[in-house]
Parts: sequence; C-alpha cells; structure tokens
Amino acid sequence: MPIIFLRYKKKPWLVKFREPWSGRPRQRAFTEEADAQAFYTAQESIYERERAIIKAVRRKHSQSRPTSPTVAELLRRYLESLDNPTTRAASAYHLRLFADIFGARKAHCLTVEDVAAFLDLQAKRGVSKSTAYRRMGIVRAAFRWAARWGLLPVNPLASLRLPTQAPQTPDPPTAREARLLYAAAAPHVRRVIALGMATGARIGPSELFRLRWTDVDLKGAVLRMPNASKGAALEAREVPLRPDILTLLRRWAAEDAAQGYTLVIHYKGQPVRSISRGWRNALRRAGITRRIRPYDLRHAFASRALDYGAELKCIAEIMGHSDEKMIVRFYRHTSAKARRKAVNAAPSLGLERVGCGHQP
Repeated sequence: MPIIFLRYKKKPWLVKFREPWSGRPRQRAFTEEADAQAFYTAQESIYERERAIIKAVRRKHSQSRPTSPTVAELLRRYLESLDNPTTRAASAYHLRLFADIFGARKAHCLTVEDVAAFLDLQAKRGVSKSTAYRRMGIVRAAFRWAARWGLLPVNPLASLRLPTQAPQTPDPPTAREARLLYAAAAPHVRRVIALGMATGARIGPSELFRLRWTDVDLKGAVLRMPNASKGAALEAREVPLRPDILTLLRRWAAEDAAQGYTLVIHYKGQPVRSISRGWRNALRRAGITRRIRPYDLRHAFASRALDYGAELKCIAEIMGHSDEKMIVRFYRHTSAKARRKAVNAAPSLGLERVGCGHQP
C-alpha cells in the first residue's frame, strides 16, 4: 500500500492499495503526509484482520458437493429475476462484496455462521449496522427465491434472523422548505420539486423522469404518470393536476415546444438519470442544512394530503399503490402543528389547581 507524492495535485499525498477480498485497486488522497500515513497504518491493520477472517471461512468450507449452483451463480440469477432496473442495480451494489468472498462456494454449503463472519467483517470496515443488515437481507431474499424455484433443495439460511432496524427516513420538506428549494434550484430541479410535491410520483427514471409531454393533458388538467415496474397492472395511472401546477406546466410546455423537447424533466433537452448534484446545490443555496432527499418529495405529498383530509384510498391510487396500508406505514409523517394539536386534544387535567388551596 505505497504512499505517493504528486506535487501538482490539490491533495498531493496519494495512498494506493488493493482490497484483499477482490484485488480491486483503490486510492485515497490527502492534503498532509501525516494523514496519509495514518490512513495507511489503519488500512493495513484492518486488512490484516479481514484476511484472517476470509482465510478461516474459505478453509472451513474448502470442500463442497456439486449439488447446487455456486453463491455467485445464485445471486446472478436472482438479480436477473428482478424487473425493476433501479432495484437490480442497488441490489447488485450491495451483493458485490458478499459475492467476492463467498462467490465460489456451493450455495447449499453456506451457513448462518458464514453470515456472522460477514457481518463481523462489515463491522470492522466501519459499515453501519443498518447497511450491513440490508445487504444480508438481500442475500436472504435471494436464497429464499432460489429454494422457492427449485435451485436449492433446501434453504441453508432459513433460520437466519436479522434485527429490525429503526427507519432512518428524514421528515419530508415543509411547504416553506419547498419554496426555498424551488427558488434556489436549477430549472430541471424546479420541475422535479413542483411535480414531486403535487403528484407524489416516484422521483427517478422509474416514473417521473419518464414523463413526456404527450402524457400531459393540459386541457383536461390530468396527466398519465408512467407506473414503475413493481407489479402494477397498468402501464400508467391518471393523476389530476392542481390549478397552480397546471399554470406552471403550461409555461413549461410552451418553452419546450419551442425547442422541440419531448420529456417534461430534462436537462437542456437531454434525459435525466439523477438530480443528486443539482439537489445538493439547491439545498446549499437555500440554506437548508438538514438531510432531505429528492424522494422525500413523494413523502411530502402523502403527508400533506392526509393533513388536509384527503381520502387514503385516493392517495394510494395517485401514488401508484394498491395497498393503502403502505401509505400510512411508509409515507405518513406528522407535522409539528399536528403533534401540537394531538397534545391539546384532550381537556386539561386541572393539575394547576392542586396545591394552591383547591381540592382535587
């Protein structure tokens, strides 16, 4: 793991190393030599422990019967079975390290003890418990799928139990934060903010970024939102448009028609895959320091609609969910105003009169 000095770099001290489990090259840059040396020393210690764990696991299971696919083959076939490309890409990212370590093993030889070793390795790498458990949850889902479709005679991870992690979903943007973001955002991000807050669409290529002007009926004040590949019976769903959003859409439609642009969400006419950079810039310019994700616009739609008395079934249909319980379980966030109303809903207990000469 050599340390290289590159004078022309803003961070001239470069540490180059290879992951012990995959051999992939990695590098980290530092401003000071002392920081580079400290990182080098820490990585050497971590990698030494990881090599010992990996060696012990591989030695323990060096012999296996050729009665099932390898772990790598099983995970590959599971990923191919996922219809949603976004879910497939995210799952592949989380499965990469597990496949690097256990990929050559026969799947039926995997044990719960192997899972424990992997979680121990993750902890030594500084990976959060929620991320580590999510990765193992994907592995467990893959093995359940393999057993269900007959790729495995039995599921060797059937007894695996993972602790339930508390959700880390941030509160969605308030109306004031949405206005600040809208004022500070680039034009294409402004469209995402407005339509995300007003339609509850999934923010990304699965739905909102696929919306075309041919899907928007400005006269009928309705649009046909493409449905994500999550088992929906129809390709799209109808979403009514509010008058304020309709005004914005008319202006945007005129601008795009003059340029010949067909997508509602675009960057200078080109399709958008992600707004991460534009979103971060908007948060910074708006002076918002707390964590808010683009997907929280969808959460904001559901929470605001419920706050103002919308029917749960209608909200679920607009958001593309067949199960109303999903809205309450995953998308319902209470506001400070609603919590204050709950605190003051019951009459006073009269405690202020006790001890002041009044009988309880």
